[in-house]
Amino acid sequence: MRGILLETLTLALLALGAGLASNRLAGPTRRLTLLEREVKAPVQAPSVARPADITPAPKASPVAVEAPRPTPRTARAPSAPAPGPSPRSVLLERCPRLQEVPQADIGGDDALWLHQRGATFVDARRSAQFLLGHVPGSRSLPAWEEGLAEQAEALALGADLDLPVVIYCSGGDCQDSHLVAQKLWLAGFRNLRIYVDGFPDWERRGLPVATGAAR
Repeated sequence: MRGILLETLTLALLALGAGLASNRLAGPTRRLTLLEREVKAPVQAPSVARPADITPAPKASPVAVEAPRPTPRTARAPSAPAPGPSPRSVLLERCPRLQEVPQADIGGDDALWLHQRGATFVDARRSAQFLLGHVPGSRSLPAWEEGLAEQAEALALGADLDLPVVIYCSGGDCQDSHLVAQKLWLAGFRNLRIYVDGFPDWERRGLPVATGAAR
């Protein structure tokens, strides 16, 4: 029995040795792959960079802003009005009271100057023309309508009869302003100025024009 086991073991060892020799001599395509353990390095998971701990900056505490203190005002004495000629003296210096004639002619420059300084203006045209357009602030005294004398006397009441009064009509050959000037002279006015070029010249100059009835 022991002899048989030894013989069997011997045959197995010979067969194993023959197989290993044959496998070594065989080509790479026919060679048997022996069980081999591949030792692989453990794969480490990529480290995830942790965001740095960000410490929020401390909030600035609100700074109390003091309101500006009002600067005390020093009481000032009221300034005295600048000395100068009164409107009446200014008007009379440019257009003095007439002595020998009841009326005098003026052009557009003088008419504008007097209007800017508050002189009285009288429109001698018909009332329908006055409503369509007239020099601002004018009084309507139509030469050919009823009540002219009464209107002239009413205008003289309480007025300074020495101050210049400008009378105008349609200019050119229009004589309505002269007729109204006669009524005003009889009412007491002594500084009557005829705007010879009349309302058409005022419009040509591009000066303000009022419409409607006088206020």
